[in-house]
Amino acid sequence: MQGISSQELVRQLVRALPEVEPYLETAARRHGRRAAQVTHWEQVNTHPGTLLSEVLAHPLFQPGMESAEMDADDEEFLARCFDFIEGLEESPGGELVDTAYFTFVEPLLESREVLDRAFRFAGPRTRAEILAMLRGWNVPVDPSWEQERSRR
Repeated sequence: MQGISSQELVRQLVRALPEVEPYLETAARRHGRRAAQVTHWEQVNTHPGTLLSEVLAHPLFQPGMESAEMDADDEEFLARCFDFIEGLEESPGGELVDTAYFTFVEPLLESREVLDRAFRFAGPRTRAEILAMLRGWNVPVDPSWEQERSRR
């Protein structure tokens, strides 16, 4: 996925991960809108990370990352999530890099299993961001995490 700009965030989110639509609908309704009317995150929240936490990270991404069992559909969904996160990491001018970090990368510290799963799906920029975070927090890095793997 190409870098995602702040202006394109909502459009790219819904295109890449249509599973967010019911959650986006709930957020939009609180502001007197329908999800289809939301073209920018400022219309439903004050920060892109708040929107992404509400419609993707908390209801869908984190439960998927923490699930003990995964089927092919779950794997495909997480692969699309990590493609989207990679797009945030590649945002023009770095405008959404902090959003990616605080919304998706930092919560990966949940457990070793979550980290293993993250490295299974993470793209190059996201992988580098996770490794930098681990080193910054003095978390031991498994040598296998540093090796590029097939993403599925």
